[in-house]
Amino acid sequence: MKIFYSILALFIIGTFGSIEAEENCIYEYDPSQTSLEWTAFKFTEKTGVKGKFDSIRVVGKTKDKSKFGVASKMLFQIDSSSVNSANPDRDAKIKKFFFGSVKGNQKITGKFTQISSGETGTAKLQLQFGKTKTSIPVNFVWKEDTVEVVGTVDVASLGLTQGLAKLNAECNDLHKGADGVSKLWPTVDVKVVSTLKKVCK
Repeated sequence: MKIFYSILALFIIGTFGSIEAEENCIYEYDPSQTSLEWTAFKFTEKTGVKGKFDSIRVVGKTKDKSKFGVASKMLFQIDSSSVNSANPDRDAKIKKFFFGSVKGNQKITGKFTQISSGETGTAKLQLQFGKTKTSIPVNFVWKEDTVEVVGTVDVASLGLTQGLAKLNAECNDLHKGADGVSKLWPTVDVKVVSTLKKVCK
């Protein structure tokens, strides 16, 4: 009887083990499950102002057998005119004075490189706006099929120093904190959250 159960156990393990091994899954980028949020800072005391971009278009390959492969192959475009801080008047000024300070295509393009292996790690976010390119370090965490990426962008590295000054001048009084000093910080925190679609056969 013990021999019978041993053989049965081996049969079950072998059967289900082979099914698991033969599972063929593809991971795919899903724009409906992706968001890009930013936090800018004003006042000497560095008070956060949050917002997002409503238009993110992926132009690279969006499918891979590995979720890490999808992240490394994607090329994306962000329409700067889709900036959304839930304040139409503020958004209009950001478009005109900040992003508008750079002539030409108003798309921010980017991709991820030097992605470390594992569920938690680091990568480089390569960004370009106009003719200016920059590379910023980011941290990421995977939770099953969802990845969260965070980093900090220095707007000067994207050629937006003049735009920052113009925006601060336009909103001078609105950027005065408790000390009466008008200040708009040159760094912006960004967070990308994306859940990949997993299709198995």
